[in-house]
Amino acid sequence: MPELGEPLSDRELDVLQCLAEGASNREIAQLLSISPNTVKVHVRNIYTKLGVGSRTEATTVALQQGAVSIPGIEVDAEPEEEEAGADEAAPEEASARGEGVTEVPARRPRPLGWIAAGLLVLVVIGVLALGRPLWGDVAATEEATPAGEVAPTTAPTAEPFSETSLSENWLLSRAMDTGRAGMAVASVGLEIYQIGGETEEGVDDRATIFHTQERRWREAAPKLTPVSDAAVGVLAGEIYVAGGQQANGQATAVVEAYSPLNDGWRPVAPLPEPAAAAVALVNAGLLYVIGGEAGGAALDSAYVYDPAQQAWRALPPLEEARAAAGAGVLNGELYVVGGHDGDTVLDSCERFDPLAERWESCPSLLQPRAGAGYGTFLNKLYLFGGVGDGALTGSEVFEAGSETWQELETPMLADVGAWNRPGVAVVETRLYVLGGELGETLSPDVYVYTPLVYRFFIPAASASGPTE
Repeated sequence: MPELGEPLSDRELDVLQCLAEGASNREIAQLLSISPNTVKVHVRNIYTKLGVGSRTEATTVALQQGAVSIPGIEVDAEPEEEEAGADEAAPEEASARGEGVTEVPARRPRPLGWIAAGLLVLVVIGVLALGRPLWGDVAATEEATPAGEVAPTTAPTAEPFSETSLSENWLLSRAMDTGRAGMAVASVGLEIYQIGGETEEGVDDRATIFHTQERRWREAAPKLTPVSDAAVGVLAGEIYVAGGQQANGQATAVVEAYSPLNDGWRPVAPLPEPAAAAVALVNAGLLYVIGGEAGGAALDSAYVYDPAQQAWRALPPLEEARAAAGAGVLNGELYVVGGHDGDTVLDSCERFDPLAERWESCPSLLQPRAGAGYGTFLNKLYLFGGVGDGALTGSEVFEAGSETWQELETPMLADVGAWNRPGVAVVETRLYVLGGELGETLSPDVYVYTPLVYRFFIPAASASGPTE
């Protein structure tokens, strides 16, 4: 096992240089002709040996130690006069001792001084706050600069992205870098966190962050345990990812929490039983995980996690076992709708009163559907896509006040009739729908649904007063 302070291997130095240049794990794997999993092992070893917990910290320490270099950030390698004199005298002293004198190899750039290092840290922190790697932009500038010309001293910002209108309520935003389904998706502030899921290469542990205002993706610390179809909820500023399906196809009871502030993961008390394709809801400072499947059988179980006790407690079971359902909190009650029971796609709805700890039925969906993305906004529960008994004609929204379901136009379903396992995050007045299986294709696309929000305007009085 690697230890703090242990020297980096040549391959780890290669990986660290790529990290410093802003390359993703997949890009590093392609550059170095190794597998993405091998890259992850090298990255973790680098973190351990350098005593850091993120790419930014690793790059900063590596620059301070002269282990890597970044185009556009120069380190003064010229020796000071006193040191130069000492270096010049060294061969003479060696000769006087009768030792052989060999040619001195070119010196590597020395570590940055404390002032320069401090400035570098401030730059890195500022760049991290903006959500883009400084060295990624610089590298892009170098590649775009024709031979013989001098690159501009100020690196340009990443290319802006303009969203495309698809219909009155739908927009197409900046896509993920690969098609993905069954990922855990959550929002904190203006950022969306995409965690794990299934790609063409299988289940992975990757996590990325989308800044909704800048429309820019960046890497986050990978999840400790790779899973797809996990339940996810935000509790006290941390993102809890519960259960899920592992690469071997088995459900897991593992629960891990991600801290956006620290860009790090920690283990949490595991679920009382393994569960994949469960739903997670947060209400009154508690995390609820309901339903799911394990070993090919749908579950009717429901559990609540109290962070103060750091423990799970069993709740009354669902009336129907269901996996891949939709869910939301409306008027303080927990709604769980649709899904499948292992054989049949369901249209039924159940809601849970957390005070009375009792389940009761609620209005059924317009169409049976499982695997839909779900989110709540303005006391409405939205279900996007999914799969049904036949082709789905649209998405659905439930109005808590009238207790009715209405169909939502969904252009993405027009040709394929199924949109399985997308992820949904709500940011301000927008619902972002990420990835999923559109028909037979793993989609990298990010769609934005914008509900019609009525605004009232009060005319301002004229500053000059009434006119006659």
